[in-house]
Amino acid sequence: MRNFWATTMNNERKQEKGVEWQKRTFGRLKKKSFWSVFLFCLTGLFILTIFGCGQPKVSPTLTGTSTPPKPIVYTSIYPLYDFTHQISSDKVIIRQFVPSNAEPHDWEPTAKDLMELQKADLLIYNGAGMEPWLDKVSATLKETNCILVDASRGINLLKWAAEEKTTKKEAQETSYEPKAMALEDKSEDEHEHEHEHGLYDPHVWLDPVRAKQQAANIKEALVKISPENKETFTSNYRHLAAALDELDGQFKAMVKKAGHKEFVVVNPAFAYLADRYHLKQVAILGLCTEGEPSPGEMQKLVDFARQRQIKYIFFEETYSPKVAQTLAQEAKIQTLTLNAVHGLTVKDKESGKDYLKVMKQNLKNLKLALEA
Repeated sequence: MRNFWATTMNNERKQEKGVEWQKRTFGRLKKKSFWSVFLFCLTGLFILTIFGCGQPKVSPTLTGTSTPPKPIVYTSIYPLYDFTHQISSDKVIIRQFVPSNAEPHDWEPTAKDLMELQKADLLIYNGAGMEPWLDKVSATLKETNCILVDASRGINLLKWAAEEKTTKKEAQETSYEPKAMALEDKSEDEHEHEHEHGLYDPHVWLDPVRAKQQAANIKEALVKISPENKETFTSNYRHLAAALDELDGQFKAMVKKAGHKEFVVVNPAFAYLADRYHLKQVAILGLCTEGEPSPGEMQKLVDFARQRQIKYIFFEETYSPKVAQTLAQEAKIQTLTLNAVHGLTVKDKESGKDYLKVMKQNLKNLKLALEA
């Protein structure tokens, strides 16, 4: 009996020890599981900190493997915009500084325009006095990285003849025979004040050969701000140059067949075209281009047309169509347009017009007037 109780007590002690052992083991496992989970979470948090959360958010355009932002290029007037567009393809962002619906000789930039221009990498201007606001812009851009490029650099410029300085009331006939002058031949004083006093005719782009030189200057400027795209710029320039050479050849062929070499315009914007192809531009000054001429001015124009037996008179597209119609009726002559390509409207661009297409239309109209 005594052995029975001893055995029973021993069994109970063993059971109690077994339970305590199980509790201790479970506790240890519980603690171990907790620390394992804790260490696992801590490790994950550390990895996220290193590779994600701890890094500042970077714009895709600023990472080392993405494409850098495109340079911003401003051009003063449309012909330069078109040349730049054809040469650069989509490698730069191009903006035209002077609005297409503005008169480029009179337009002035606003404070907002100047602020936007400060973001540019390049400003391509025509030069030769086309941009009277150039001094103001140059002063604004002194503290920026924007590069200013004269598209007419190295080109023989035509100097306004003194006899062309007629007043509106005179309304007299003048033959435009400008003197050719290289840009490098200008005196220092003329360099400083050319866009203030208008010493030179700025319509350089209306001569395809000079336009080709402008395009070459633009290509060099684009390579300077984006050398990684030199091959693209060079290839595109060659295509544009070939198109301008073809246009030049078409003008030469037309002039060879022309019955006469004189054409009459209201305002002398086409001197470079006349100079290139040995034509004579006769400019009739004194008519107001912003409104309708007085009856006296209209009569002088009619008399001039009759005396010279003129069959056609050229107007720019911006001139009043009503004036052209009245002149055609009174003088029994026909009117045609010559487009100076200062700027194309949104409608023009949407219809597919560009510098080359407009110049070919000018060629067609001149061919008719010169009886070629």
